Amino acid sequence: MFKRLIVLILLLSLLCIPQSPAIAQTDDTQGAVYIVQPGDTLGEIAARLGVTVQDLIDANQLENPNAISAGQSLKVPGLEGFTGVLTTQTVQLGETLESLSFKYNMPVDTLANLNRIVSSSEIYAGTQLIIVENEENNPLQPSFSLNPHQSILELAVQHNSDPWKILSDNRIDSQWLALPGEIFFAQGENNSEISSISPWIKEIEISPLPLVQGKTTEIKLTTNQPLQLTGELAGNTLHFSSVGENEYIALQGINAMAQPGLESFVIASSDEGSTNFDFSQQVLLESGGYPDATALIVDPTTIDPAVTQPEEDLINQIVAPYTDPKRWTDTFSYLTDEPCVNAWFGYRRSYNGGPYDFYHTGVDFGICAQNLNIYAPAPGKVVYTGSLVVRGNATIIDHGHGVYSGIWHQEEILVNVGDEVETGQKIGIIGNTGRSTGPHLHWELWVNGVQVNPLDWLETNF
Repeated sequence: MFKRLIVLILLLSLLCIPQSPAIAQTDDTQGAVYIVQPGDTLGEIAARLGVTVQDLIDANQLENPNAISAGQSLKVPGLEGFTGVLTTQTVQLGETLESLSFKYNMPVDTLANLNRIVSSSEIYAGTQLIIVENEENNPLQPSFSLNPHQSILELAVQHNSDPWKILSDNRIDSQWLALPGEIFFAQGENNSEISSISPWIKEIEISPLPLVQGKTTEIKLTTNQPLQLTGELAGNTLHFSSVGENEYIALQGINAMAQPGLESFVIASSDEGSTNFDFSQQVLLESGGYPDATALIVDPTTIDPAVTQPEEDLINQIVAPYTDPKRWTDTFSYLTDEPCVNAWFGYRRSYNGGPYDFYHTGVDFGICAQNLNIYAPAPGKVVYTGSLVVRGNATIIDHGHGVYSGIWHQEEILVNVGDEVETGQKIGIIGNTGRSTGPHLHWELWVNGVQVNPLDWLETNF
């Protein structure tokens, strides 16, 4: 007992000695190389790395600068102090400049200088960073957190680790600077039970990243225990559904007219009424690349706000509820036989010579089959049928979990409100009613109150 007390005293005294951060040394003689990524151009690479195009051409003896290809190695001149392979990595949710420096075993200053980062607040989910990979890197990952009233020594004993190494790896000069709830990084087998966001979350993923105008965004979480999750993305309240033991998913549409730039992501959890954590981060939003469509001439009544706004309000009210259960189990199906698209989602539209401040909120299918049949794209419940000024004869189907289909311009509606429909069930006849310039089927899809490209749902089982 006495010997254990002596050892404990020695350990505690050593902990009070400031520890210097461990920084991997590099060999300047080999220099750095950059691996060309898909879509890269020499000009983009030069700008990203802070060198000139001519310097890259000369350093790599490029005979045809336009002929670089993905996977090609390029020597990067002028990067003194860097050695290894420079690659591009996308910043994920929860990652910060500090956590990225742990992840890639790069000093914060090195990572910042390489990417011309002035402030840590410039790190957004979805942005791309240049990082150095070399064989000497021993990346760290979130591994454990400090509980209230727990010492670094107790934390080290609990995780069969070395208290000095914990401090050194996490660049903490003194044990007294470690705060309760702080996430500590350590070397591991990439099987960490916590994330850099919170010890309650094992993993969090958002896809696609960056966000894209008009796309369906999927947020997946795996937690260490059942949690009551709330959140917000791009001003929309998220609804999380349990899809397995301690597994949750939220789906959210991104408006096709949203301004590219930064959108806010917020997530919080509570357990038995007590808040466990809250986290927020800016997420990059990119353009969907939607072009201008051919200007259309339509009945002026169908673009009069006095007529269109009440219709918009009605539709928004119908597609707002988040209902259970989720009715689909597979990808959605085409609504017509021999489907052919004659107007794509997201294209900017002008009516009667006006500005291009409208967009096509769905997909139009022309008549390419020997019939005019319309089929349900997925299982659901019919929540609206009726005749509207803009949408003509319309049907709305609730697929559950905030996902709704709208089918417009029908000649005839073959279902009634309250009907349960199955994939491929005949629900209507293609027509030319409402604001329409010819017989066609217009299909819209809402995800948590926002229209998205429905064609994505034909390829991906969300």
